Amino acid sequence: MAHLKKNTRGAVPGLAVHFERKTDHHTNKEIDVSKSYLNQELMADGSDMLSRFNARLNDVYCMKRDDVKALATWIVTLPEEIAEAPYEQQSAFFEATTNFLNERYGQENAVAAVVHYDETTPHLHYAFVPVVFDDKKSRYKVSAKEVLTRHDLQTFHEDLNQDLKKVLPFYEHGILNNKTLPFENVADIKKYNDQFNALKKELADIEDNIRVKQAVLQITDQALTEVDLAEKQIEDFKQDLSKNLFGKTVLKPDDLDRFKRVLATMKKATLQSQNETEQVKQVLGQVEAQLADVQEDYQKLKAAHQLLQADQREKQKMDYVMRDMLKNDYGVYKLSHTDVEARYVLYKLDHEELTKNKKTAQSWLKTLTTARADPDTKIAPTRLDRGIEQVKALINRIIELTHDLFKGPSL
Repeated sequence: MAHLKKNTRGAVPGLAVHFERKTDHHTNKEIDVSKSYLNQELMADGSDMLSRFNARLNDVYCMKRDDVKALATWIVTLPEEIAEAPYEQQSAFFEATTNFLNERYGQENAVAAVVHYDETTPHLHYAFVPVVFDDKKSRYKVSAKEVLTRHDLQTFHEDLNQDLKKVLPFYEHGILNNKTLPFENVADIKKYNDQFNALKKELADIEDNIRVKQAVLQITDQALTEVDLAEKQIEDFKQDLSKNLFGKTVLKPDDLDRFKRVLATMKKATLQSQNETEQVKQVLGQVEAQLADVQEDYQKLKAAHQLLQADQREKQKMDYVMRDMLKNDYGVYKLSHTDVEARYVLYKLDHEELTKNKKTAQSWLKTLTTARADPDTKIAPTRLDRGIEQVKALINRIIELTHDLFKGPSL
């Protein structure tokens, strides 16, 4: 449904050419230029993507390094349920998605929102500069790591799904279906699937190689059998000639000897081929051993893949159950990011999964105090106060242990 990519500054001009169709010579053969007039530019402000990108970078701080991820892009494809819907409904879907993305990442950071209808599947390209406020230096800065956190990726699809259901009356089933597994990290899953597909290809290549070598062996064995049979027939024929009752022969023995020498030469060549075949058999044995290993790895990976799918389906089911319980039993329609982080810390404290790192403990304290100050928090204030005191005591213990460690033994 949606795919995220982080890009360096150097990639932006090329992306702009693709997003805004600035050339008729496309490397993507799926682009049908006769349909490009259907494409939508949802940021029609008179400028272009590259100008917006440079303007936004001038307003914020960005490190002068080539590897800095200065632009993030979401590709959101049209769901199957509205693939046959009128153009107006499809357009409304992409406009609502753009509004959601503007709200989530800041409209001031958006540099492109383009819908392509001239490819196989209609999709939205949304590009933005990932900007956060740097509390220490009191300025805005570019930081894809801080904007696109694990939590952001985990909640993205569900948040988009719920938002679209609210604003689009024709949008019923949502983007979360049986074809979409709630993986946390798109890159990891792609790597996993690439490994799975590579093993399948390797298995197919080895099987093809074995079939070719087996065919060669069959031909060679047949040739040897035919030579042996011909030699035996000549020997029998020569003996029959010597037993002729009239003492006459139709062919001279010398002729048969010459014929036999020809066959001997053939047999020599065939024996040489047989030696080569033995070498092929040895290689074949090695290939078959490799095939067995690959097949074993393939089966293990396939089993792991199936277990992962089953586990993800079970987690998705539990997620739906928890959301249903919160909504219908407790009237909670959405948990804020602050509450989620605070509950995670409280869980750690309740189960005595304590950190030994002072920096981590201080981040826990900040999380709990932020939640305590939030008037909309769903967590009981007494529980937050107790958690804050626990973390403060934990920080003091870490400081004392550090002092004892550096002080060393008494003299």
